[in-house]
Amino acid sequence: MNRSERIKRIGEWAKKNLVEYMLPFWTSEYIVDRENGGYYGRITLDMQIDNDRPRGLTFTGRQLYALSTAYLHFPDPLYLERADWTFREIMDRFYDPEYGGGYSTVDKDKNVVLDNKSLYCMAFLVMGCAAYYHASRNEEALRVAMETFGLVETKMKLGPCQYEYNMTRDWKQAPYMGGHGNGQKTGDGTMPDAAVIFPHHMYQAYLRLWQATRDGRVAGALREMTVYFADVMYDPAYRCLRPVRFMDGQPVPRLRQSFGHDCEISYLAVEIAELVGDAALQTKIRQEVADMLDRLETECYDPYGALVDIGDFDCRPQPGSHVWWAQAESVTAMFCGYQLTGEERFLDACEKQIDYLEKYFINRVHGDWYSDVIVDRKGWRLVEGEHGFDKLNAGKCPFHNAQMSFEVMERTARELMKAPV
Repeated sequence: MNRSERIKRIGEWAKKNLVEYMLPFWTSEYIVDRENGGYYGRITLDMQIDNDRPRGLTFTGRQLYALSTAYLHFPDPLYLERADWTFREIMDRFYDPEYGGGYSTVDKDKNVVLDNKSLYCMAFLVMGCAAYYHASRNEEALRVAMETFGLVETKMKLGPCQYEYNMTRDWKQAPYMGGHGNGQKTGDGTMPDAAVIFPHHMYQAYLRLWQATRDGRVAGALREMTVYFADVMYDPAYRCLRPVRFMDGQPVPRLRQSFGHDCEISYLAVEIAELVGDAALQTKIRQEVADMLDRLETECYDPYGALVDIGDFDCRPQPGSHVWWAQAESVTAMFCGYQLTGEERFLDACEKQIDYLEKYFINRVHGDWYSDVIVDRKGWRLVEGEHGFDKLNAGKCPFHNAQMSFEVMERTARELMKAPV
């Protein structure tokens, strides 16, 4: 099989994964709460509904992004209908008409559980509304997206690419509330009070907002973040990203490195540099990302073909379960490595990761993917990892694997338009 055939097969897999396994679950009537609006707060692995679990803005914004972007790729009326439903959920339940932005957590009866404005949640409010505007041209969605962009840049911003991670409802400094901004424990542990973290989800959100609007202010923010990636966040000694830093730019000492986030941010930076950067910035980003992906491909995959989610800065991967989102981001990152270098080893890694996902992550009983798995000499088993066993909860949603599918479909199509290889 030649390269063009391999690239075509990767793209076809991404489309099949999306339309046959992911979207049927995330557009199903089963997850929709027709009595109270929106979606149930939790659905277990065996499809039991828990409607006492509060609903999160992160999930709802991600759902709106995935459905809207699906409609842009496949103009199925069902995708737009579900996107309309999800946008109304944001406006009726989460949007704060007095102070702007959105509440992080609300219950099924529309009582606000947490009214804090976390950077994490604001990212998905911007992203979801931007994608929905792109798909539907709904002016209210554009207003909310641009309004939230303005609030983040004026209320949360501390300096170039430095933002408050959590604020009160009326935009005053508030304590750190975990990576998702809702008080739940995340895999990154706690963050020192004097530190800031690179806002990679806002980076993604601003890209979607720029694609929908071509707004110059958004382009300026994207360029600033990309320069920060190139000049501050990338660590050439370890060939990885160090996103948690003190205000003076010095990295916070950490014992662990997230290879999943290295994958997720790497291909994003290349794409954004091509859109808003000059030639010098584009060249620098491409070289740094190529170096980082070389390290990942050669040292950070297990014998079964899966990305090792967590390791240390000396690239000694730490054993443990594999989480769905990191495995998804690995597919796009390895294909990006091929785009940057033309080296077939990145296609090999991409295909091995896809094979792993096919064998161990796709849920062929109820659709979508499992959350966390372990594969070793004892065989395959599900484990309660970062997002538990659930099929739907505040963190288990159609974002990373949908984003991977969209990205890989677009990237493989662009490669196939080039001369045959």
